[in-house]
Amino acid sequence: MKKAIVLLVIILFLPINAFANTDDTRQKIEKYIENSLDTYNIPGASLKIIKNGENFYQGNWGIMSNGASVTSDTPFLIGSLSKPITALAIMKLVEDGKIKLDEPIQTYIPSFNYQTESSKKITVLHLLEHTSGISRYDGFKVTDVERESMVAITQAVTELSGVELFHEPGEVYEYNSANYLLLGAIVEKVTNQTFSEYLNQSIFTPLSMNHSAADYKRIVDKGYVSGFESWFGKPIKSDGFYDNAGAPYGYIASSTNDLSKFLTFMLEGGDLLSEQYLELIKNPPEEGKTYGLGWRFSKKEHFPFHGGATSDFRAEMFFIPEQDVAAVLLTNKYHIMDDYQVYYMMEGIRSIMNGTEPGELSKPGNSLQWIILAVTILLAVLTVIHIIIRRKKIVSKKWSFTYGILIFIFAVGIIPILTYVMNSPWRTIRIFAPDVAMLVNILVVIVATNGIIPFIVKSFPEISIKKLIQ
Repeated sequence: MKKAIVLLVIILFLPINAFANTDDTRQKIEKYIENSLDTYNIPGASLKIIKNGENFYQGNWGIMSNGASVTSDTPFLIGSLSKPITALAIMKLVEDGKIKLDEPIQTYIPSFNYQTESSKKITVLHLLEHTSGISRYDGFKVTDVERESMVAITQAVTELSGVELFHEPGEVYEYNSANYLLLGAIVEKVTNQTFSEYLNQSIFTPLSMNHSAADYKRIVDKGYVSGFESWFGKPIKSDGFYDNAGAPYGYIASSTNDLSKFLTFMLEGGDLLSEQYLELIKNPPEEGKTYGLGWRFSKKEHFPFHGGATSDFRAEMFFIPEQDVAAVLLTNKYHIMDDYQVYYMMEGIRSIMNGTEPGELSKPGNSLQWIILAVTILLAVLTVIHIIIRRKKIVSKKWSFTYGILIFIFAVGIIPILTYVMNSPWRTIRIFAPDVAMLVNILVVIVATNGIIPFIVKSFPEISIKKLIQ
């Protein structure tokens, strides 16, 4: 009798306790995200978590740039979350016999060529794994460019053609969106469709991803609006920058509802791709590597995840087959100095899901902008002082002209030095750190002004201090 009573108590109360624990987890996630969005001044976000094939948590916060409330069907640009979708498209074509992973890419895009001293050829697999040998810097030259043409991918690949490889194919991992640009070109060649058309037909429609698209016209039709750039940490509405050649690596638009369907397929499989080829995507790379076929892999737990960003959106997603859990988080503000924020938010979500406390949120990192602003103001003041000194002829002419030449050369070199240090073209810095770029431009003008003051004063001695300052 006692055993029967104990069993009855277990049956009655365990589900209630389990539900209470689940509800507590949801509340913790909601509070954590709300705190994070407030800390990082992010205008809008959408989160969806699926567990054991069911919707575990779904939350939406804030607004889009047109004032509309965020929903689970709101399309965001997903940045490099596009790469796993491109990898799935490639694997479908591999299964269909239209592509071979170990085939040189010239088999599919013979017009593309590159310079290398190696006898090794770039293969499709090299592109998927980011081991093509094309440098990140050379990739930046052709990615994130505002192209409008429906043949934009072909145009971008033509611009990249002739590139000199920085490494031997297959030898060195270097994350580079140009690799996925080339994969997009291969998809177009072997299917005789645009990349956008192929994704819509072969992935979005079969998975019922009804709010996803891969070209500007389609994403606008789905309800896309621009996100927010970050200026000194404050969200400023973006002008809607979009690269029509960028869908294979970063310019697909999607929603949390749609991406949860994609993640469910990655967990459970389906008719879209056989288990054999799906497992190739899901398998972690060999020891010592952290990037597989379109997915990054956690160093410790080895689960697949990916982050993504455009100039005005930031996203993260992951799935853990062993736990049958996946999540996607989309936000609508970005700055390269704030890149870590959404990544840490997703880490916090995983911690809560695992029953542990998330780490303390790091403070927003806008110190670089404020330092550059302070230097700019200081140099502006010193420039005025320099003008006054020149007018009073305190400094000798010989030293003054030498100083002027050196300062002007330094001004001309500021931007090239910055691009070298950051390993990014100036155009890329302008896109992903607009406030820094603006301040640096002002700084260049001020420093250059200091350099030419001696020559202006010598050539036009009648110019007054007041006019020079004005």
